[in-house]
Amino acid sequence: MAIVRILIVEDENIVAKDIQNSLIGLGYAVAGVISSGEEAVERVGALKPDLILMDVMLRGAMDGIEAAERIRREHAVPVIYLTAYTDDDTLRRAKLTEAFGYLLKPFEDRELRTTIEMALYKHTMERKLRESREWLETTLRCISDAVIATNDAGCIQLMNTKAETITGWKAVDASSRKLTDVFCLMKNSAPALVEGDLTAILTKVATVHPDSEDILISRDGRQTPIALSVAPIRDDHGTILGVVAIFRDITEQKNAQVRERQLQDRLFRSQRMESLGSLAGGVAHNLNNILGPMVNYPDLIIKNLPPDSSLRQDLEIIKNSARKAVDIIRDLLTLGRIGHFPMEPLVLNRILEMVMRSPAYLGLQHGAPLVMVELKLASNLPSIQGSEGLLQEMVVNLLIHAFDAMPQGGRLTLTTLVEQVLKPVAGYELISPDTYVVMHVLNTGPWIEEQELNRMFEPFYARDKVRSQQRSGLELAIVYAVVKEHKGFIDVRSSHGKGSDFSVYIPVSDALPEVREQPDHLDFRGNEMVLVVDDDEEQRRIIARWLRTNGYKVLTAHNGRSAIELIDSAARAQSPRIDLVLLDMIMGDDLDGLDTYKKILELNPRQKAIVSSGFTKTDRIKEALKLGVGQYVQKPYDFEDLGRAVRRELDKP
Repeated sequence: MAIVRILIVEDENIVAKDIQNSLIGLGYAVAGVISSGEEAVERVGALKPDLILMDVMLRGAMDGIEAAERIRREHAVPVIYLTAYTDDDTLRRAKLTEAFGYLLKPFEDRELRTTIEMALYKHTMERKLRESREWLETTLRCISDAVIATNDAGCIQLMNTKAETITGWKAVDASSRKLTDVFCLMKNSAPALVEGDLTAILTKVATVHPDSEDILISRDGRQTPIALSVAPIRDDHGTILGVVAIFRDITEQKNAQVRERQLQDRLFRSQRMESLGSLAGGVAHNLNNILGPMVNYPDLIIKNLPPDSSLRQDLEIIKNSARKAVDIIRDLLTLGRIGHFPMEPLVLNRILEMVMRSPAYLGLQHGAPLVMVELKLASNLPSIQGSEGLLQEMVVNLLIHAFDAMPQGGRLTLTTLVEQVLKPVAGYELISPDTYVVMHVLNTGPWIEEQELNRMFEPFYARDKVRSQQRSGLELAIVYAVVKEHKGFIDVRSSHGKGSDFSVYIPVSDALPEVREQPDHLDFRGNEMVLVVDDDEEQRRIIARWLRTNGYKVLTAHNGRSAIELIDSAARAQSPRIDLVLLDMIMGDDLDGLDTYKKILELNPRQKAIVSSGFTKTDRIKEALKLGVGQYVQKPYDFEDLGRAVRRELDKP
């Protein structure tokens, strides 16, 4: 154990020598003997004593009390006063310096030893207490939770930095105040009774557990959601000394929960739209076969009627109604997003210009003359990869919604621009970082409520039931499906007094748009042999009849196996050569159009063929085209498109 080093500050040489001998006799080491306060303050840092024996009455400008105060403040060395005077003023001054002992001259060695040991013990304990407090304060300052501790009367004794930040109270201002003065809570928009919690803790030894509904009201009125836990502070005997409140700001946690709910809503909405789209696509495919004869038979019947027949008008009504049904079915197929639409480089401005000249837009404008339309198209807009027909349909449907939103008139603005999204943007959808061509469709109609916004892109969901009777109810659902087909995103912003902004984001493409050739006008007539393969009897009959009226010779087959037998017979020269096969892709037999065509190629590798389907181009249709099928025609048939496809394929070498 190290020997305690003691510095003697005494201006009487004989007294100083006597104290030195006593200390050595008691087993202590003397660090030095100094006769003035000034010298003691100057040399204490170099001598590094463990304790100082300081005479109160020293000659010079600085007495012992003043010197002890300087040493305590600058070096934290414990001091024991030596004095022959016990007047009240001296005692008062000595107390202010927080001395560790007070010896009256003359004193015995035993008294000296006891005072020194007590002073050293007190100094050690105070140092440990100070270090412990500093460690505790550092810990409390560094932890992320806010901490407030009180005494058994509920008055604040300790408060860390985090608690200062959340409550808006400085620890020095909050000290000794009631916890209820500083810690103000609300639960469910009503003031919470913290007093009741304190009473329960102090009297019933209860613990208040975290409650995510707690809102803390800060000193400046800020409201902060917190997670809170309040518990009693006990000593070794279980006596309650006070309470400690531990809480944290959960604003970010709540924001994260809101974001998570929004993401879940978007996911559910996307899944719901996908399910509805699949259902719509399946229904549309079945209806295609049913509507085909209704669309095409009127034309065949009209050709055989006299010019003045009253049935012509009736047949036109049937045909027009069927055409409207076909348009809805095609919308359903678009909504279903079944297959892959052929894409090509396009410029969105060109699409908008085509729409503004279309009969659909002119009809909208004619029906709403009080709606002012303004175009703000960016120059040198980069190209996108898209389908011209689908994009036109998307724009028209957005315009339909905008016009319907302003029955009393207003302003409609179409804007295009290029926007680089650097980080995900949360809106109606989460827009991924990329470079986009953006189209804004702004209308000054009424504000869209959140509940409606969440469902407005669903099929047949309409806010205005009266106006929805004039539409199919698929307009915005089609918009959503087309945007998704183009790997894009849609956002909707609406506010009171300003209207709504529908924003479509479509990724920029590096490819350059090609110059589109105008479709040529061909003579559809011919005299070749055509095999019509379709599992629907009405479809076979109507196509066969149309082909015969245009001069073709026609064979029919109700499934793939029957078609293969006819091709085989033709290959064996037992029947006329079949020049072209018009092949349905989806049939109820075990062979679909692709499987049938593969079998046909085994019999006649040069067989010309056209495939048809109520769906858009699926992977199996694309595989058939790669194998040699020359044309694809979508059902229900448009006779002009069918005639052009048949003639082009037959005219190929």
